[in-house]
Amino acid sequence: MFDPRFRQMVFAQRRLIVLGLLCALFAAIINVGTAELIRRTLGAATSGDTRRLGLISLFVIGVFFLKYWFSRGQAYFLTKAAHRLTADLRKKLFAKLQQLPIAYFHEKKVGNLQSILTNDVSVVQSGLPLIRDFVDSPVLVIGGIGYMFFVSWQLTLVSLLAIPPIAYVILTTSRKVRRDQSLVQQSLGEMGAMMQESLSGVRVVKSFAAEDRETLRFGERVEENFADNMRVVRRVTRLRPLVEFIGAVAVAGILWYGGYLVAHGALQVEGLMAFIFAVDRVVRGATGLGNIGNIMGQVRAAVDRIYGEVLDAQSEAVDENATLTIPNPRGHIALEDVGFVYPDGTRALEGVRFEIEPGTSVALVGGSGAGKSTLADLLLKFYQPTEGVIRFDGVDISQLDTRWLREQFGVVPQQTLLFAGTVAENIAFGKPDATMEEIREAAARAHALEFIESMPNGFDTVLGERGVRLSGGEMQRIAIARALLVNPTVLLLDEATSALDAVSEKKVQEALEQVMHERTTIVIAHRLTTAARADRIVVLHRGRVVEMGSHEELMKQKGYYATMYQAFSEGIFDGNL
Repeated sequence: MFDPRFRQMVFAQRRLIVLGLLCALFAAIINVGTAELIRRTLGAATSGDTRRLGLISLFVIGVFFLKYWFSRGQAYFLTKAAHRLTADLRKKLFAKLQQLPIAYFHEKKVGNLQSILTNDVSVVQSGLPLIRDFVDSPVLVIGGIGYMFFVSWQLTLVSLLAIPPIAYVILTTSRKVRRDQSLVQQSLGEMGAMMQESLSGVRVVKSFAAEDRETLRFGERVEENFADNMRVVRRVTRLRPLVEFIGAVAVAGILWYGGYLVAHGALQVEGLMAFIFAVDRVVRGATGLGNIGNIMGQVRAAVDRIYGEVLDAQSEAVDENATLTIPNPRGHIALEDVGFVYPDGTRALEGVRFEIEPGTSVALVGGSGAGKSTLADLLLKFYQPTEGVIRFDGVDISQLDTRWLREQFGVVPQQTLLFAGTVAENIAFGKPDATMEEIREAAARAHALEFIESMPNGFDTVLGERGVRLSGGEMQRIAIARALLVNPTVLLLDEATSALDAVSEKKVQEALEQVMHERTTIVIAHRLTTAARADRIVVLHRGRVVEMGSHEELMKQKGYYATMYQAFSEGIFDGNL
């Protein structure tokens, strides 16, 4: 059945659920009792007892007034429980995603995760209020059959012949719906993943004039999801009419045999009418029981994805022994024969050995796949080295508290991401308690103050997803200000000026050179002009260090770096790595 942890979350809403189910119970009892009201009303009418008929009519009004409040209470309490449960579930999912390692996000598609957070959770939300059928339907079935026996046991035995085929239809349909619903949720996740990828890469799509091809591919995913949905729809829509048809056949038999009993004086007309109404309640209850299977099948498929894809994923490893922190860190970094192999078996680094002295700048140079970004990931403990040791101020980073270590780095990624919020909130992302004076100072040091103050609301200007209202250079300068605000021991710059125009690059480079003298700086260089400014250059090729030294030293060696730089100087190579 459902995962025990999910059942525990449902149990946490027990007060609302119990209130909702009690309301559903009383509403169902009134539903069944309506058959007796019909019998008594018709009896009073046929006997000409108008006084009794008037009293019964007033009683009916009172009963249905109560039913109104019970029905309303059932809907309110169960819907509130569903919204509370899904709110807690979404928070739990998001918190879990924050704890997962970087490797998880390399393997999973963002669109699929978004589908789980939205679509699968919505399935749970819409399904929970329908647990009223757990109370409502059995009461209708059991109470209805009990009343049928009260009216006529002979007629009831005839009616019960319809139960085996109805039960068979319900059980077989429910099993198939649960299986098909899993396919629906899966195809919906794939569709969301493709949509997210296409929208994120819209510039690439348009650059290659691939709009029609992407539209066709997305259309295929939509059609797959449509086909999966229709398979579920066909099964679900077939269920109710089929159950009602079987019920109609039973009613036809009841009318024939009931008419026979009335004709021979064994049953009153009002009893027959009340009996038929009770049969209708039983059929509705049986259909509700079928819906329980269908809806719970959909909810179970969604819950399985929520837990299987996210909540059961292995969180980022936390070494209980990694609790060390270093007072007054200097930013000395040493890599001792570091090697790394990705989980899929791809070797990224082998035998990497070099040191970075405090307050110096080092540029990592190499072509695509050389291992530059992998080194940065290892420094931040996104991954653990497969071989060798990385030391921070002489301490193996595997022994250092992960959160503390990451707080020592100010990171400016190549692909700048700005969050939905104000400019000030984005700059203060790493230091939420920063004062406005500190934020302004960081912006000024990143040469971002001028363009920020020219915006309509200055630092209070709201930015959209990925900072779509800003140019690439403006986004990158805000990212640099964000890194400078935390006053890091080490600056880690993934070619932080690569998106700037010549004027902006010069301004930012001057600002960076000022702060570089105060702290260790690691630059993942994508341009040789950037690498040439560093105190030291580490040249990587296929995961190995092939050269190391200053720009001048490497030019004298006439090796790999000198060859590239010479080609750049002569215009043969544009200098972009």
